[in-house]
Order: sequence, then structure tokens, then C-alpha cells
Amino acid sequence: MKSRTALVSRAAAGNEGERAAAQYLLARGYHILERNFRCAGAEVDLIALDGATLVFIEVKLRRSLARGAPIEAVTPAKQLRVRRAAQVYLSYSGRIFQHIRFDVVSVMKSAKGPDITHLKAAFATT
Repeated sequence: MKSRTALVSRAAAGNEGERAAAQYLLARGYHILERNFRCAGAEVDLIALDGATLVFIEVKLRRSLARGAPIEAVTPAKQLRVRRAAQVYLSYSGRIFQHIRFDVVSVMKSAKGPDITHLKAAFATT
């Protein structure tokens, strides 16, 4: 089991990555609707509009590639949890969107600042 300090540190790093990703997306014209949308057994880091497309975004931060590239952490199980959160969000929002997409934003920390890679349509909607 992880110590409380490790969990707090991990949460702070996650928040840092999500802030960097949100700033990156805002600078590219996205409109952030939600951050850390949670429901029973599922969560999505960012929900945004890219024009008329509703985008559910998983953010992964890494300090090094020792544990693999950030995208590798978005396993099929994680994708399922993000899709589950998306379904709940859509039912609660009461809005209908013609276009929905699942993206991954990877944030690599470096001495120069965050190195961000945005993978659009990183995984399927079904």
C-alpha cells in the first residue's frame, strides 16, 4: 500500500499535468467544460469543446520514460473507465453532441518546462 505522502505527491503531480494540458488546449481554442469529472468507478480528467466536437481527455504526466511513455498508461481498462464517465456525463448534461472524441494529452516534465503531445482520437468511442 502506498503511503499518504506518496498519494498526495501523485495527486499534486496529476493536477500539475492537468493544468499544463488545460493551458495547452485553451491556447489552441478549446473551451474547457469540466475538470476531473467523477462518477461511480470512473473519471475523466478534462472535458472540452473543440469547435462542435465534445472531447473527453485523459491526461498522463511522466517525469521520465522509465515506466514507459505516458500513452502506454492508457490501457484498455482505463479507456473503459473514461468511456463510462463519458456516458454518465452525457446523460447528466442533457445536451446532444453530434461528434464525440477521446483524446490523450501526455505531459513530459523537463527542465525547460512541460513537453506536451496531444493525441486526437486516441481511442475509439465504443
